[in-house]
Parts: sequence; structure tokens; C-alpha cells
Amino acid sequence: LKNNMADQPAEKERLMALLEGKMADKDIKDSDLKISMEKIAKTLGENGLTVSIVGITSIAGLVSSEVLRDPKKNKGEQDIPADEAFELFDVDGDGLIQKLDLEVFLKLAGVNFDDVDEQANTIIDETDSNKDGRISRTEWRKKWNSVESLRQFRNKVSDEKLKANMVAKYGQEGPKHIPLYAFGNKMSFYRLPSYPTLPKDRPEADCVFFGCPFDASSTYRMGARFGPAAVRRASQMTNFNYAPWIGRDFSKMRIFDAGDAAATPFDIETAMDQVSLYAKKLWNTSKTVIGIGGDHALTWCLLRAARDFNNDQPVALVHLDSHLDTGDEYHGNKFSHGTALRRAMDQGCVDIGRSTHIGIHGSMGSVDLMEEDKEKGWLTITLDDFVEKGPLEVAKIVKERIGDAPTIISFDVDVLEPGECPGIGFPEPGGMRCRELFSFLRALKGLNVIGGEVNEFTPEYDSNEVTAHACAQGAYEIMCLALDNVEDPNV
Repeated sequence: LKNNMADQPAEKERLMALLEGKMADKDIKDSDLKISMEKIAKTLGENGLTVSIVGITSIAGLVSSEVLRDPKKNKGEQDIPADEAFELFDVDGDGLIQKLDLEVFLKLAGVNFDDVDEQANTIIDETDSNKDGRISRTEWRKKWNSVESLRQFRNKVSDEKLKANMVAKYGQEGPKHIPLYAFGNKMSFYRLPSYPTLPKDRPEADCVFFGCPFDASSTYRMGARFGPAAVRRASQMTNFNYAPWIGRDFSKMRIFDAGDAAATPFDIETAMDQVSLYAKKLWNTSKTVIGIGGDHALTWCLLRAARDFNNDQPVALVHLDSHLDTGDEYHGNKFSHGTALRRAMDQGCVDIGRSTHIGIHGSMGSVDLMEEDKEKGWLTITLDDFVEKGPLEVAKIVKERIGDAPTIISFDVDVLEPGECPGIGFPEPGGMRCRELFSFLRALKGLNVIGGEVNEFTPEYDSNEVTAHACAQGAYEIMCLALDNVEDPNV
């Protein structure tokens, strides 16, 4: 409508005056009015009509009838009980609807990816009465029949095909179609006990590990999908119970292997939702969640789940990598291991002012991405800076920047020297040594670490399992940081 009347300011004023007259005594939100006007404008455009053809008075009538109509009586809509709708929207089944639940449902309902974030935020804003970042069943019941942003999805709740897709892709037992290389936890990480598959059977945990055998967003060497299996094998050698550098015994703590997030290799968007939900469900019963990949898309998934765990608030990120991975597109695609952090940033998962890139090295296409990250608030410590300052001084800088904020540790193995650890999907010569990495991680003691992940390990290029052992130790170090803040329930 705005474009239609760009050169008719007097007509625009007349339209607004007519609308004000028709709705003067009504409690109409600006957002509802905007949606109604957009619907009318779309209808006009689809039928080759313009404002001048239809007339201002008719336009005002159409808009007012659209915005004032009873949402319960929309043509073709069914009378769907609020509780039935709640069960479908609550994708992870924890009794609350959060942003990730909405993101998954909206994409399954056919909403374009670029519009999902805005629509999810709108639904939360209009439905979350106490503004705690989550929608309870009580709040949902009160809003289901009146909130404009939910109106278009009423019929979706009774769509049997959508329900079947939801169960097949995101059901409580995980995806029904499991890739052949998702070995699960038959050989567990660190010989840990297995965590039950069904969320309702899971006990409270202090920490859970899970594998993410996915590499469909990789752009160079493939094979990171076999990373979790290789790390499970290597971790059999890890003396797990006692960490002398922090003086903690974990033998009595509730630590499990939660199997693999078995994501489809044929659809990256669906796979990311599957892995994100898998991690979110684990956080519903565990204080700490650690993923082992798999390519760098795992970071995006874990950060989405961490955001929801943190009451819809972004988390600090310690990003160990040779690449920034914050570009909007890579080879013209928004979904790749080179854009994982950008997608997480766009979805409100990263507290950029408290986050740091560490170990960046190698050449780049241009300086633009580094400058853009700096403008957004990232701190970047290149590998040259890291070597000059030393692991302990860099850890001090990172800790001061983060404070007590909930934190995720992301360890991309290509930050390491490929001559020492060759099992890397995108190797960059001149990397960090394992000893430097572990010294740095141990010096982060005291941070409020709630989880982390290891990614980009490609076993096919490994030699004598040295990279697999580095990954197993890296994940263990992240666990030590997290559990150092957790009291042993048996003490």
C-alpha cells in the first residue's frame, strides 16, 4: 500500500483518517494493523489491482474488516484446542515453548528461513506474558485464540502430514531415519554409562557427552562424520576419574554418553534443527552438555540450545579456530561450516561483547571480515598474538572479558598444527601445539562454562590416532572446566 501511494500523500492521509474513524474505540496493536495491511496489499497485487482502481474507501473497509475479524471465525479455520496446539509447538516436549521450538516448527510449517527468526520473536513477544523468554502452557492457553502471529498456523496443528514429519524428524526418540555412520554409544566416550534414549527416562546429570556425525556443510576434506566414532575409540585410553590440575575426582559424578545426534545428510537446515533439539533436550536434564563432531555446523546447533538453556539469552563464546567462520555466505551459501557463527549471531545466541576468537592464522580473502567482526564487538587474538603473550596471559584476557557470564568453549581442531595433528578437515600450517592449547584451557579455571564442543576432526587423514587423542583430551578439558563449578552430589 505504501509503495502504491508513494506519490499520493493526500490519499495516504485520507486512508489513515478513515482507518482511525473505523477503529477509534478498538484496542488494535500496530503489529496487527501492519499484518492486515500487508495481507490486503498482497491480495491487490496478486489480482492486478491498485489503490486508484479499488478506491480509498474500499481499501479502508478491507483493512479494517481484516484487522477486526474474530480470529476464531476465519474462513476455513478449525477450532483447535490450545493444549493440542501446545503439544505440537513444544517440539522438545519439556512443557515450555522456547525459541528453538518455534524455529523448528516454523520451518516445518513452510516459513522461509530468512523470516523464521522474526516470526519466532514476534510470537514470543506477543505470547510470553511474564517476559522470561519461554511460553508456559498457561500463557499459551490465554493467547492461542487471540494472538495474530499464531492465526496463520491454526490449520497446521491438524495437518497430519506435518505431524508425521515432526515425529519422523524430531520425535522424542530422535529421527526415524538414522545414517549408517551414526554408531551411537555402543562404544561409549571414556567408557561412560549410556544415557537413556527417551527424555522421560533420563536421570538428572552433571554432564553428558554426545556425538554429532555430520559433515554435509564441509567445503574441503570430507569425513568428519566419522569423528565421534574415532574419538570414542581413542577415549578408551583416557584416565577419566581424576584431574590433578584442578584436584577434582569425577568418579562419583553423574556423567553419561548420550549417543549420537543422528542428523540427515541430505538437508542441512533440517539437520541443524535435529542436532539443536538433541542438545536442547540434553540440557533439560543435565547441567553440562559437550558435543563431539562432526563439522563446525555443530557450533551453531550447540549455541542455539545453549541460548534456550540460558533463558533465551546469548552466551559468551571462547572460539578456538584458525578461521573466523562469521561470514554471511560461503561460496554463495548461508549454510556451511564457514558461516556457523554468523547464523548463531543472527539468531541471538552469541554475546559478542564477551566473546573471543583465539588462534586465527593463515591467509584470508580480504580484511573485510576481520574489520566487520571488530565493529560488531568481537575480540580477535591471532595465533601470533597468542604466541607472543603466551597461553596464561591470553586466558587472563579472556576471563576478564567474560566475567561470570555463561560460557561455551568451541574447539575447532584446525587451530592445531597439522604436522602434529593431521586429522583436520581444513588444515592451516603453523598452528597451535597441543601443550599450548591445554595450558590455555586449564588457565580458564573459574569461568562459568556450561558446555562446549570439538569439531572438524577428520579421522581419514589422522596418523596413529594422535588427533583423535587430542580431541578426546580437549573434550575432557572442557568438562573439567564446567564441572569444577558443580558440587559433587555425593559429597
